[in-house]
Amino acid sequence: MSEEICLILHRKSANRPEVKDAVKAVIKAGIPIRVRVPWNKSDKPVVVREACAAGAVRIVAGGGDGTINAVVNALVGKAKKPPLAALGILPLGTANDFARGCGLPVDDLVKCLTIACTASPQTVDVGRMNKQSFINVASLGFGAEVTATTSTELKKVLGGAAYSLMGFATALKFKPYVGQLLVPGREPQQGAMLVAAVGNNRYAGGAFDIAPKASMSDGLLDLAVISHDADFSVPTVLNELRQPFDEANQYVHYLQLSEFTIESEEKLHCNLDGEPIRKRKLKFSVLPHHLELAVPSLCSGTVD
Repeated sequence: MSEEICLILHRKSANRPEVKDAVKAVIKAGIPIRVRVPWNKSDKPVVVREACAAGAVRIVAGGGDGTINAVVNALVGKAKKPPLAALGILPLGTANDFARGCGLPVDDLVKCLTIACTASPQTVDVGRMNKQSFINVASLGFGAEVTATTSTELKKVLGGAAYSLMGFATALKFKPYVGQLLVPGREPQQGAMLVAAVGNNRYAGGAFDIAPKASMSDGLLDLAVISHDADFSVPTVLNELRQPFDEANQYVHYLQLSEFTIESEEKLHCNLDGEPIRKRKLKFSVLPHHLELAVPSLCSGTVD
C-alpha cells in the first residue's frame, strides 16, 4: 500500500464503526491510505516522523483539536523550515472547532476524509507560543482555568457550548490575572484581565466565534481580551461584546498582531488547541504561510 497518505488516528477513535466505514469508503474509491494508531500521546510525534520518513507527503490528523495540535507540532518541529508533508483533517472530537473554522462538513466523515486525502493544499499560517506551535486558538485566563480544573466526566455532561457558558458564568469567582501586554515598538500596557484568546482561526469553546476577523493567511494573530478593573460591570461587558472592535470599549479589546508577549504576576492558565499549559510569560508569534493544509477553502477573516 502507498505510503504517500497516512491517517494518524486517535486511539479511542480507531474502533468507531463510522471511522472504519469512512476509511473503507475512501479506499474503495481508489485512494490508497495508510492508517496508524499511536499508543499514547507521546507516541504521536514519533508516528508522524516515521510516516514522513517512509515517504508520506500528506498526514491526516484523525481526532479532536488536541490530536491536530500534536500532529501540527510534529510536522512543524523547531520551525526552521516548512514541513515536507501537508496536513489533512478527519474531525473526530466533541466540538471540532478547527475543522468547523475550515469549512469542513464535520457531520460527514467520508467527505471529510476524501477532502483530507484529495484537496489541493493551501499554505496557511501557524501560531507559535513560546516554543510550541498551534493552528487554531490559544485561550487564556479563567476559561482555560475552568478547562484545566473541571473533571472529564463533567465536561462530557456539559458539552461544548454549555461548558464555555459555565466558564463565563463563574468568571467573577476567579481572581483576575494582573500583568502586562508587550508589543514590539509600543509602550507596555499594564492591567488585569479575566479572559483572552489568541486566534489563528475563528472558533473555540464549542463553535464560539471568538476571533471573527481571524484569517489563516494574513500573517497575523487575533488577540481578544476582556479586561478587569475595580468598577468591572458585567452589563457593560455584554454590551461591548456586541461591538468587540470598537476602540472606545472599556473592557472588550480586539487587536491583530504578528508578535506580542503576555506577562502575568502569577502563572497563567493557557489552553493551546486543547492542551493545558501554565506559564507566567507567554510569547506569541506567527509563521506566515508555513504549513500546507488540505481543506475546502481558507477562512476569509470576515465578520458575519
